[in-house]
Amino acid sequence: MTGSDGVKEYRVQFKNYWSERNGDEVTERVMTLADARRFIAEHPETEYVILQRSAGDPPSIWSLLAEEEEG
Repeated sequence: MTGSDGVKEYRVQFKNYWSERNGDEVTERVMTLADARRFIAEHPETEYVILQRSAGDPPSIWSLLAEEEEG
């Protein structure tokens, strides 16, 4: 176990570009969940999704944040 267990990283991705098979096609900026939500709120004209992974996971391992987790 590492010191980063339980720590999550987030990215914002255009909704129409997301797919489970293409999880590596994400924006480069890693941010907190609050920052990701703020980014989406500041760009209401575009549909986005939030991707998450555990800190320290390989760069291509991202999953879609479930809507109920988004708050």
